[in-house]
Amino acid sequence: MKKWLLVIFVVLLILVSWRAISIYKSTLNVKLDEQEKAMSRVQQEELLQTVNEVTTYYGTSAYHVFNGIDQTGENTIVWVPEDPKKQILIRKQSDGVNKDEALSKLDNNPTTNVKEIRSIKLGVEWDETTESDRPIWEIIYLDQTDRITYYRSFFSTGDYWKIIKP
Repeated sequence: MKKWLLVIFVVLLILVSWRAISIYKSTLNVKLDEQEKAMSRVQQEELLQTVNEVTTYYGTSAYHVFNGIDQTGENTIVWVPEDPKKQILIRKQSDGVNKDEALSKLDNNPTTNVKEIRSIKLGVEWDETTESDRPIWEIIYLDQTDRITYYRSFFSTGDYWKIIKP
């Protein structure tokens, strides 16, 4: 009887593991498919000559962010929305702050108590004051009380825009 229970347990464990892996792979494939669609748009519209990095930002709307070099040889960032009704945003890297400058602005903000940076990436969010989509830096960090905090600053200046705390 114990052998049968052990065999059933092992079989169930294998089935559950197989299903979990299958779900994970299908979810990952959807993200990669969306990135490939966005890459096709960038290539078809000849927005970048070379792509150096691709990230995906999931905020109010999903955007695929491409860092690369445009036809004139300048470092350029392209934000491609998953929603085809939204506009593609294009900015020269020199028109905004880089990752280090965004982190420096966070460190100099007296209202933040950063313990550990979890991630920093570019994204796009709707700004009610300008009534437009604006490129942002999103920095996710742990504060001194181990709470996850989302700090968002404008790409153009690095200035504080919004902070989301639990």
